[in-house]
Amino acid sequence: MTLIDKIKAFLYVDDAMAGGRNHHIDALKGMGIIMVIFCHTVSFNDPAHFNAYLPFRVLDSFVMQLFFFLSGLILFSQVRKYSLPAYLKKNAIRLLVPLFVWSCIGYVLHQTYRNVDFPRFMLNLAIAPNPWFLWVLFLNSTILFSVLKLVEVREWNRWENYFVIASILLVRVALSTNLFLLSEVRLYYPYYAAGFFAFKYYDELKARRNLLYAAAVVLYPVLAVCYIGYAFPIFYPYLLQVTNEKISRLIVSVYKYAVAFSGIAFWSFVLERLRKTKLYLFLCWTGTISLEIFVCHDLFIARLGNSGMLYVASTLLALAGSLALSLLVIKRFRITRLLLAGQNR
Repeated sequence: MTLIDKIKAFLYVDDAMAGGRNHHIDALKGMGIIMVIFCHTVSFNDPAHFNAYLPFRVLDSFVMQLFFFLSGLILFSQVRKYSLPAYLKKNAIRLLVPLFVWSCIGYVLHQTYRNVDFPRFMLNLAIAPNPWFLWVLFLNSTILFSVLKLVEVREWNRWENYFVIASILLVRVALSTNLFLLSEVRLYYPYYAAGFFAFKYYDELKARRNLLYAAAVVLYPVLAVCYIGYAFPIFYPYLLQVTNEKISRLIVSVYKYAVAFSGIAFWSFVLERLRKTKLYLFLCWTGTISLEIFVCHDLFIARLGNSGMLYVASTLLALAGSLALSLLVIKRFRITRLLLAGQNR
């Protein structure tokens, strides 16, 4: 084995380039995690005004929706492989174990123990689990897997789409409370279910991807500049002038789905144009360890100041620190892979 081969093995490059992987999905994950770090850098350095920063708003309009969409893509194959109890066990190890461990690490590192005793911390963790993404992803996957498994067991396959759509509507109606982050499940479940549909109808979407890309290239830049986080978009006051509040809110709900899905298609198109570049290969590699980077990147975000260049510098530092911790510690040993990344192998 040459030195180059040893370096590639040490950095898990061969895993990223292995056959059978969907490299475009990996590249989307790699791009997405870097965007997440950038958004968190902006909000950390300027929590009062980050929604006024246009690059933040553009990325924030779709990036977490992208991760739920991509996670939903892989669920289709899981239904045939696992029973519901086996899937819940596997998913709990993959998501809930690192959630608990990283929460405890954050409790110690942030010196929370000075203000909150450990029992109270555990109660707060149960009410509002953090890292929130792992918990919400666990609930999303549990809901959709249960629906698909019910369809399979009952042999209602011809009605599968209707059951999934019904689950989306039920989640939207029923989960309106902030308790246990159910409101976040309500927000992101439609994107998770959309990922399932995208996988199921992948061939049809691929045949029409040029049309989808063209629509996204036209629509997304226009829609994204109007986006303002959890607030109403900038055109909302004008809507109220021409229609009533109920219709205005409905238009805003449709708009938020439109901006997120067009954003996913737009950036997928951008990556298609980069497919033969080294940047694309780097994003593919980064995407294979995106979960590890996500759970630890907050440790490395620096408060450098409020300017575009400083945000970029802080993002790069946090990415470098996250990559180093992921490669040298989290993925290096079986116990750290289990406890910090939920990988039971």
